[in-house]
Amino acid sequence: MKSLYVDYKMLNSQGDFSLENILENLLASGVDEILVKPVLMSDGYETKRLRERLLPYKKRFSKIEVELPVLGSPRKIELFADFLIEELGFNSEYEYCLVGHGLENSANKEYSALSESLHSKGFLNVEVACLTGEGNVYSYLSKVQEKFKKNTGGKGKPVQVYPLLINAGIHVKKDIFGLIQDETGKKSFVQILEENGLRVVKNPFALSHFELFRARYLGESKNSNP
Repeated sequence: MKSLYVDYKMLNSQGDFSLENILENLLASGVDEILVKPVLMSDGYETKRLRERLLPYKKRFSKIEVELPVLGSPRKIELFADFLIEELGFNSEYEYCLVGHGLENSANKEYSALSESLHSKGFLNVEVACLTGEGNVYSYLSKVQEKFKKNTGGKGKPVQVYPLLINAGIHVKKDIFGLIQDETGKKSFVQILEENGLRVVKNPFALSHFELFRARYLGESKNSNP
């Protein structure tokens, strides 16, 4: 079975790098079965678009299997929480803020479920936030300031910020860490935290930076949809 990795760029591309063109090339080269791996975190609008665009190819390939995204089921959320604990450790001397993209006007339930899973495993110094929708930077800021006030009388720990994004693109560099200046003057997630007195430790790399993530989530899957 051939693996096909699909990200936002492929879904929005035209010509040689479009999803349809790549599928046609696979058919022409004799590939009969494919495992489509969304390079996406949540099972939202983009994965719905992906499944719709695969429908015309269901009869042309003998098998098309679509893997669930990283946070695509309750079981996958639990497994991803375990991966984060194993990889990041979550030292009690720090607070941790894990920043996903999220969806505008959305409850971002997968990210909330991830936060709840980490808390249930005893890691109360970890919160999950989003760039847009519920759990945004101001929601996180209010939550962590209240936590510092309650637990340390207002003196807070340094906050380790990690992106919950698979690739280190514009969202990591500009929207989260402000490494690229926004011509509109919009402040990054980290800039807002720092302007409100938080001491931030920046980790400006995406999940694909971690060898363990690449092996578990981007490698060939024995059990793709737990």
